Amino acid sequence: MDHLSSITLAHGDSRAELHPATGGALACWRWRGRDLLRPAPEDATVRQMACYPLAPYSNRIGHALLQAPDQRHALRANFAPEPHSIHGFGWQRAWQVTSRTNDSAELLLAHAGDADWPYACTVRQSVALDDAGLRLSLSVTNDDARAMPAGLGFHPYFPLAPGLRLATQWDGLWRAGGERLPMDLAPHSQSSPFATPQPVAGWQADDCYSGWSGSASLHYPDYVLRMSASDNCRHLVCFAPNDERNFIAIEPVTHANNAFALAARGAKDTGMRLLVQGATLSIAMRLAVEETGELHHA
Repeated sequence: MDHLSSITLAHGDSRAELHPATGGALACWRWRGRDLLRPAPEDATVRQMACYPLAPYSNRIGHALLQAPDQRHALRANFAPEPHSIHGFGWQRAWQVTSRTNDSAELLLAHAGDADWPYACTVRQSVALDDAGLRLSLSVTNDDARAMPAGLGFHPYFPLAPGLRLATQWDGLWRAGGERLPMDLAPHSQSSPFATPQPVAGWQADDCYSGWSGSASLHYPDYVLRMSASDNCRHLVCFAPNDERNFIAIEPVTHANNAFALAARGAKDTGMRLLVQGATLSIAMRLAVEETGELHHA
């Protein structure tokens, strides 16, 4: 089955629009007429989408230089004007649709190795709506003869709203330097200020946290959105620009920003994985919605 320009998924009160040709991204997810993710405008770029997959790594590889066990690989700096590589290649490629139903779709991205990523690998993504909400899964398999560094993540954007509160927990912060790359892991005393639901108004962040609990909740005036992710997503990237863009991104990921270079320098708990030929890394995320007040059904 060839990739399509867009796919509409529906289940009960939920509707979602998936764009395989635009980074395998979700353009929207609506429940009872409400946008639970930031909706993409018409003719959106992938960075304007509601959610997109991060594969085969999350966030930045410093100065586009991948430090792998076999050698160093110069990658393409794919996010001008930054000098780094960011978020892998999956978000900048067209995905193939391998199967679909009314409320789910399976996508595939076969990669032969190129300037964005030197290893042959296969990435798979599934998107499904059910009675509780939205389920996403993502995997990467190393098809290369060499052992391959690997990581995965999801990049959902949530709309800001007056009174929005966030609750989640982590126990460490990867402190970033001037190049937006982590320098070291702050002591465990750098615990989450959102251990109980706290307002996000005025919060500004572009950071990676370690020791994430694997769950978070966003408390809107009339509903709660609960995020949960698989156990291997022990890191969380939070991007809260606190500007006119009017969103926050809460991103479950398997590893720290620039994890491959950090691990090569001897840093611990980076989450960096090394996949032998044929090995697969998989993650999953669920977003479940709960009504807490009066909602008008669309």
